[in-house]
Formats: sequence, C-alpha cells, structure tokens
Amino acid sequence: MTSISPNTDTERRLQDQPLPSEVSLQSDTWLTRARNYPVFSRTWYRYRSLAWFGVLAPALVVITGIALVLSSDMRKFLTVAIPTTLGFTTLHLLGTAGAVWVRQKAYAETKEAILLICTLLLGAAVSYGMFDGTRYLAKYISYGDGNIIISIGTSSGPANKAKHAGNKLNSASASASASASASASASSSPAVSLDSKAEVEDKEEDPADAGVMVGKFVSFVLMASVLIYVGGGIDFWLFFRQRKRLLEALQLQELQLEQSARREAELRLSVLVAQVEPHFLFNTLAGVRSAILTEPARATAIVDHLVDYLRATIPQMRSDGSSEQARLAQQLEAARAYLALMQARIPRLSFSVESDVSDAALPPLMLISLVENAIKHGIEPKIGPAHIAVTARSIVQQGEAMLELVVADDGVGFGGSTSGSGIGLANIHERLSAMYSKRAELVLKARPDGGVAAIIRLPLTQ
Repeated sequence: MTSISPNTDTERRLQDQPLPSEVSLQSDTWLTRARNYPVFSRTWYRYRSLAWFGVLAPALVVITGIALVLSSDMRKFLTVAIPTTLGFTTLHLLGTAGAVWVRQKAYAETKEAILLICTLLLGAAVSYGMFDGTRYLAKYISYGDGNIIISIGTSSGPANKAKHAGNKLNSASASASASASASASASSSPAVSLDSKAEVEDKEEDPADAGVMVGKFVSFVLMASVLIYVGGGIDFWLFFRQRKRLLEALQLQELQLEQSARREAELRLSVLVAQVEPHFLFNTLAGVRSAILTEPARATAIVDHLVDYLRATIPQMRSDGSSEQARLAQQLEAARAYLALMQARIPRLSFSVESDVSDAALPPLMLISLVENAIKHGIEPKIGPAHIAVTARSIVQQGEAMLELVVADDGVGFGGSTSGSGIGLANIHERLSAMYSKRAELVLKARPDGGVAAIIRLPLTQ
C-alpha cells in the first residue's frame, strides 16, 4: 500500500468534504456543524463564523436589554461593549481566516505549521489593536477624553469627578486636623516605644489577602483560556490531531479498496479456472475424430498431448484457483504441453519455450492465457506456417529486478483479429493492477515481420 503524505492531492481534495465518521462525531446542529469538516478548511470556517454570529447576536440583544434596565448611563455600557465586541470578533475570525488561506497553499508540513502559528499570532495582535483603538475612540467620543478610566459599577462622568475632588478636599482637611491634634497630643504625652512603631508599620505593609490573590489567578486563567479558544489556539491543536486521524482513515480506506479489488480479482480467477475454453476442447476432439480414420497415428499423438496438458494444468487449477501466486516453472510446463497439443492438431505450427529464470512467483494462468490468445487470434486465422516463441527472462527496470514474459507470434497481427480485446487479457490487466499497482504492466506490440508480441513485466520474486 502506498503511503499518504500530509499534503497529497487526496487530502487537498478532501479539505472541504465532510470528515469520515472514524475521525469526527457527526453533528447536524448549526452550532457544531463545523466539527464535521477538516479544521482550517473553507467549509469549516464558514460554519464556524455562522455559529459565532449566531451566538453573538442574541447575546448582545440580551445584554443591551439588561443594561437599559439597570444602567442610568448608557455611555459607559457602549464604551465597554463596542470595543469588546469588535475585538473578540476580530480575534475569532481574522487569524483563522489566514490559517484557511495558508492551508489552501499546500505548503510542506513544517513550513505550514510555522505559518499557521504566525498567522494566528498576527490575528491576535491585530485584534488587540482593534480593541485598543476602538476603546480609545469610544471614550473620546463619549467623554471627550480617550485616556479616561472606565470601571464597571461606578460612574465616570464629570459629576463623579467633581464628587471625587470634593471627597479628596474633605479628606485633606480631615487629615490636616488630625495631624494638628496629633502634634498637640505628642507634645504632652510620653514617647511611643520603637516596638509599637514597628508593629504599626508591619500592619500597614501586610500583603493582599490570599483569597484575593487566588481570585485574580483564577480570573487570569479563565480569561487566558477564553482568548486561546476564541483566537483559534484549540483549533490549532485539533488540526494536527485531526489530520493524523484523517490520514489513518484514508490509509485504512485505501487498504480496504485494495483488498476488495484483490478479492474480486481472485473471484474472477476462480471462475476462469473453473471454466475450460470451449473452443479448445471442441476443436481438439473434432481433430481427433477426423484423424482417427485417416491418420490414426496423429489422432493418437493428439490424445497423448491432451493427456499431458490436462495432467500439467488440472492440478494447478485446483491449487491456484484460490491462490495469489503460482510458479513460473509450472506455467512454462503447461505452456509447453499446450503448444505440443496445438502442434499435433495444427502441423504447420512450430514453437519454442525458453527461460533464463529457473523459477519465480507468477500469478496463476497468466502465461497460458497469453499463449491461448496467440493461438486463437494470431495462428488459427493465418494461412501457412506459423511460429510462437515463449521466453522468460530477468531484467532491471528503474533499479528494480523484474520478470519479463514474452509470447511472440508471427500470425495475422492486429489487422486481422480482435487481439487484445478479449476477456482473458482484460482479466490479466485487472489482476496485475490489483496485485502490483503501477509496478506491473501488460503490453501488446506489433512485430515488424508480422504478428504480435504480448509482454508481461512484473516484480521478480522467488
């Protein structure tokens, strides 16, 4: 089985297709429909954006309604709500949009990962700039000062400023009075001990309460988690996890397809093995019948060669019908017996069977199918002497040891027959493709002196 790299044409083609059930839990709701598609695909981004606006719009309506009821100063609400909404929306959409663009370019895996990180970080930086800029603009429009501090639950308008200024003035007066009385008291009272002063200073420098610190830490963690989720950080992690599972699912599907094709080829082979070529038996028996009275010796030779052929082929048919591989030596023996039988039946035929390979693995019935095809479509229609040469040799092709089988005849060739379109040759094509993919081939060539050469090349294995 061929391996699948992360950025193959298959994966790019499947980017906008629904994920298989082995990879994703299928969801029919609009809120989670994006999970049905690969992360950072265009379809995933479209459904993710729809889910964001589908949640954001009703949430803004509800929050605005509550603010209208509870707040007497809508400027404060709008000054906070508008920048927050624009900032989070930009954070949610911009970085992931760039990630979708990066995925469409199909870069190498390492380069793609780096670009995805940079794109998400760039989206986060731009969203912060959007939030900070709109916040300054909103405060400037509302209060005439972009640097004013807005706090939820307190008023920040000019009236509140005057109130705070009055409070500060009253506090200063009270502090001055307290200082004067303290000075007077200090002149008439004994000196305070150094230990008492140190105790007061320790009380003034006590750290913040532990509960407040824990609350701040929890708030920080929650806010960081929300920002990472909204900004696509979780999606970035899911992308690699999902891609690994998707590639595993694609490899499993490819393996299942190959196994299915192989089972189908084996089934067709079993059917082919169970059948005896009708024209072969009929013509052979007819030749025996016609030769019995006029040429008894030839009739006897035909019967003897038929027995030799059946003795060579029937055990192979019984053992190879459900077998993926047979042996070259056995198939050469069967081809030799078949050609001897054909020579006894057609005296004008001569043949040769040669091999420089002692033995090798060979799918069942491939060689004999080529020989039968040469007899039926090349030799029988020809008038006059005819010859068939069967050769087997080892060659090296693209650095790989290959077995080459050649069945060459000097018959009528392509012009006088339908050679190459029979069921037997089509069966060989399918079986070679199922077993060896593109590493094996069947080639039919017209010979310069007439006839056809059928050539099978496949990996040489013992």
